[in-house]
Amino acid sequence: MFSKKILVMLLTLVLIIFSTTTYAAPITNMRNSVSPARVRFVLDSSEPVAYKVEQTSKKLIITMPKSAAQQKNVLVKDNIVRSAQLVPTGRNSSQLTINMIKNCQYKVLQYTNPNRLVIDVFRIDLIKQEKTLAKGITYTYIQDEMNGTQIQANVLSVAPKAKYELRPFSAAGAYNGRGLLSKEAKRRKLKAAANASYFDIDGWVIAVNKDKGNFLSMDSTPRSAYVDTGKKRLIVKDVAYKGVLRFKGGELNIKGMNRARISEDVVLFNEYYGTSTKTNQWGREIKLRGNKVIEVSNKGNMKIEPGMVVISAHGLANKYLLRSIAVGDEVELVQELNVPEADKAPMVMGGGPLILENGKVNVRSREENIPRDIAVGSAPRTAIGLKKDGTVLVLVVDGRSNTSRGLTLQELATYFLRLGACDAMNLDGGGSSVMVINGEIVNKPSDGRERPVSMAMGLFPKY
Repeated sequence: MFSKKILVMLLTLVLIIFSTTTYAAPITNMRNSVSPARVRFVLDSSEPVAYKVEQTSKKLIITMPKSAAQQKNVLVKDNIVRSAQLVPTGRNSSQLTINMIKNCQYKVLQYTNPNRLVIDVFRIDLIKQEKTLAKGITYTYIQDEMNGTQIQANVLSVAPKAKYELRPFSAAGAYNGRGLLSKEAKRRKLKAAANASYFDIDGWVIAVNKDKGNFLSMDSTPRSAYVDTGKKRLIVKDVAYKGVLRFKGGELNIKGMNRARISEDVVLFNEYYGTSTKTNQWGREIKLRGNKVIEVSNKGNMKIEPGMVVISAHGLANKYLLRSIAVGDEVELVQELNVPEADKAPMVMGGGPLILENGKVNVRSREENIPRDIAVGSAPRTAIGLKKDGTVLVLVVDGRSNTSRGLTLQELATYFLRLGACDAMNLDGGGSSVMVINGEIVNKPSDGRERPVSMAMGLFPKY
């Protein structure tokens, strides 16, 4: 009979063998692909793979001490990689050797669901150049790869305790309109700025924007917005403006703000639009100081003074409703944003769609009624994201060029994950995408030159 000591040793040996067999992660397949920016090797496995990487002269060696594999040789017809060999080095170990024509940068990535080890050998230079603009604020230029092609990105990072904050402003200057962002950012002496909300060719801003509690623009389509409450930074869904003027005898829904008045329209103008409404005589306008009517006119082009509001109506609203309002009347102007956080916050900057939510890709193009030319395909992109600690990331990715093709919205969300964001939303892009650092444009606008834009975001000192 076996002694108790020998029996324990045998049982221990069985457990070790069983453990090694059970927890080894065998390589079930090896495949490779070639793309403009990289050569990729993928090792499929049943479990996550433990590995060690060593780069020698023109060789990349990945040692996998707990993963069995069958031998496989691959000949790669490429100008950076010559061949690759996957060979067993023991019962439950293997090694992948990638033979390069020249030394290249590489990345080894572990993925799950399904499990696979991905080795990328790059034909492009991966570049990351970081510059500190102020305490807690950095600007980073990145040359990177996304789905096999090269991209060039510019990232502004603003930490929660930085003495600066992002706020919307007009690239045209004191009033809504269109202007060169680099010129206005330099005039305002901003450390950093980027384009922000969508707009029409005449400067009509297609988004909700609020600064220091004052509305700069509005839009009634529910879309995502970046919100700063002063204590917390958020990206929230379904922000939509609703404005109502209530008066004795009725109420009037406001259809637009700080834009041209069109047929059958009701528009609110404030000091951010200009010195006057620029309207014709085919309407009726009332001026408010607080909740009191101080002027009524049918002449059009009513003067706008700071701290005052003008309601301008055309068509039925003019004929049947505003006609009943006279100087001295008390009225009530209600402006809401559909979401409590946005209603209460002093700063709101609208865009859309939401692309990243709680660390998961969630592109809401359909839900936010985003036009197809924005929702589909690769393009230059401007976007904003948040890390869990409240750090804000402003991202401008160049596109439509040989050095940077741009990103789809799905890829944009994935790239924000690379940067460590948990929430993100898209902003105006294409030829409008521009980032200005210390008065200088740092990206390459796809038009070949800077495009005049409307609502932008800038880095302002906190007061």
